Amino acid sequence: MHGTVRQTFGRVGRTALPTLAVAALACGGAAAAGAAPIPSSSGASGQSSSPVTLIPLVRGLTFTVTSHAGWDTSRGSVPVADTELVYSVEATDAHQVTLRFLLSARSGTAVGKLIEAEPASFVRVIRREDLQSATREKIFFGSDDPPLLPGQTYAGTSAAVLAALASSGKVAFVLGINEPEEGLQALSGMTNAMPGGGAGNGASPAVFSGIQMLLASPARHYYRGTLTRVGADEPFSVLLDGRRTTLPAVHARGELKFADRTITPELWWLDQPGNPLTLKWVIGGSYEIVTRIDRPPALQDGGGAAGAAAAAGLAGPSCRAELTGVYFTTGSAKVLDVSLPALQRFAALVAQHPDWQLTIEGHTDNIGSAEYNLDLSARRAQAVRQVLVGRLGVPAAKLEAKGYGLTRPVESNATDQGRAHNRRVEVSRRCTA
Repeated sequence: MHGTVRQTFGRVGRTALPTLAVAALACGGAAAAGAAPIPSSSGASGQSSSPVTLIPLVRGLTFTVTSHAGWDTSRGSVPVADTELVYSVEATDAHQVTLRFLLSARSGTAVGKLIEAEPASFVRVIRREDLQSATREKIFFGSDDPPLLPGQTYAGTSAAVLAALASSGKVAFVLGINEPEEGLQALSGMTNAMPGGGAGNGASPAVFSGIQMLLASPARHYYRGTLTRVGADEPFSVLLDGRRTTLPAVHARGELKFADRTITPELWWLDQPGNPLTLKWVIGGSYEIVTRIDRPPALQDGGGAAGAAAAAGLAGPSCRAELTGVYFTTGSAKVLDVSLPALQRFAALVAQHPDWQLTIEGHTDNIGSAEYNLDLSARRAQAVRQVLVGRLGVPAAKLEAKGYGLTRPVESNATDQGRAHNRRVEVSRRCTA
């Protein structure tokens, strides 16, 4: 993510950094306390049962992904970057599905300017036939790759892969990666030579230089081999429509080869043949994990009635609610357009309660200094207020904005899932005693 960015890892493009998931996620797939479990479409034994539509692949379905890039060295995994990106189902028809990715940088982004005021955006197209039968998935790809590459999938695998893992426990598989000719371990020697292995709050100039080398010369490589299922379905914790939920995940690992290189990836897919979403993958010190899934309002509990969850919270004794469906990219206070449906519903709710006086609150995780997070949270809260007032007609006198930074976490900051939830927008109502 530093230096001149030419490639994106994970679901990004030759643009931002990696979108991934790491060894630090030992509990990444564990069910959170109090999380609501959802049944799988294949039983614990992997045998098929009645299919259950958990996350339908429909227009408006939106995902938030936390990504980490790092390299395994003798000092352990050396982190290179952590980012958050958003992608959504932009369109579907009988022939294909179109995904739109939003992230914090684009090709040619220089060191120090990685986090942009205007996020980058690009699309990937997946054929319906590939969602049924492809055994090749692209995880590291460039924003200037062709939008459609027949015979492969993005952001998930195919029904055929799930079926093979359920029936025999194995599947021949191809993993597509854009990487430098030297491979993903190109920086291992460099990081081993650095004091402290490159770890610390600030990135070493040597790491910046190495990243530039890594991202400036990507080649499209395909690693081939066999993946083996790891036991029965595993519980996987996500925020589904703003609530902590446990989804069933198929866990597979294997040894894949390209030329003289070998990687040993681990992947977790949603156990749903209609949309076997990639929930998490790990390769060495790099990983990607889906932390939030927001279904279109009509598919949420209550059928998307204007701000039903927000209305209940604001009218209740706490006089507050989380404003779900509001999205930013890493370090940015730019409200993404994919947030508009949620903000439109909230604006409609406010119009129904002319007596309400509200405060839009910004909250962050604990990555970075307290001062930085306080400023970012305040700017995000103000940005949401500006959209509500300037674009959606909410009277300015009804809304204030305030940032709380890292001071009010709702979950532990020790996990990617917890930090993702702590990066949120809430709204509070001025209540009478």
